Amino acid sequence: MVADEVRGLAGRTASATGEVGQMVADIQQRTAQVVEQIRELSSDLDAGVEQVELTGQHLGNIARLAIEVESQVSEIAQGARSNQDQLASLFDAVEHMRSDLAVSDEQTRQLAKASVQMEGQAETISQRLAQVGLDDYHQRIYDLAREGARLIAEKFEADIVQGRVSLDDLFDRNYKPVPNTSPTRFTTRFDRYTDQVLPALQEPLLSRHEGLVFAIACTQQGYVPTHNNAFSQPLTGDATVDNARNRSKRKFDDRTGIRCGSHQQPVLLQTYTRDTGELMHDLSVPIVVNGRHWGGLRLGYKPQSR
Repeated sequence: MVADEVRGLAGRTASATGEVGQMVADIQQRTAQVVEQIRELSSDLDAGVEQVELTGQHLGNIARLAIEVESQVSEIAQGARSNQDQLASLFDAVEHMRSDLAVSDEQTRQLAKASVQMEGQAETISQRLAQVGLDDYHQRIYDLAREGARLIAEKFEADIVQGRVSLDDLFDRNYKPVPNTSPTRFTTRFDRYTDQVLPALQEPLLSRHEGLVFAIACTQQGYVPTHNNAFSQPLTGDATVDNARNRSKRKFDDRTGIRCGSHQQPVLLQTYTRDTGELMHDLSVPIVVNGRHWGGLRLGYKPQSR
């Protein structure tokens, strides 16, 4: 009988150990996911702003709690023994993490909202400054943008009169994806025409300012039918290479790209980080063809060297 009880106890112990092991594995997996989310969230926050610093403090608390969780899980896994107090402590730590993450999420949303508001204020200030005169570095870009937009509009209008392109084709917004392209390229009824006429108008602008990286016409939807020569290299099939070297016929429909072609202000000055990692200023002015808003001319340029 004693032997039976010993065997039964051993069986229950093995079963409990297996359950604890499974629980440990689940907790380890969830903890790893939480820690990775924390790391991703931390990388998106910008130090220096009061709200960001407050968020950073919360993230620091979260990180410390995460380390405690990992340490406790490690002890459970290595020793294959855990009591109720350890598990209760572990669950408390996880609950604290969830609570702090919820706070951090809300602060991140508030920070994003504040950032958009600050961008809007900065753009309004830039527009007003443009009316009275920007500093020399930005003013020369603004002057080039107005000149380029005027020349493009005049060329479009002249070619409509001469029958080289129709107004309907020029305003075609039926973007057809080009198969097997990544990122996706699009064709329209006018992009072959712009391939013929825009380089002669866009390329000369680049050499007239030391900070200019690109000068491109785009539609209200962020579509760039003809990019600069430097960014119109033959497609290779390698998405990473093509993303950097061939940017023609793409829709840049992020917040910055959409607004460059859709706004009808005298000037819009934005600052952003490109998908290639470069910090850029982006100044755009409208292009108006026969009284209709066709899109905009974007001039992307590097911040002034100090």
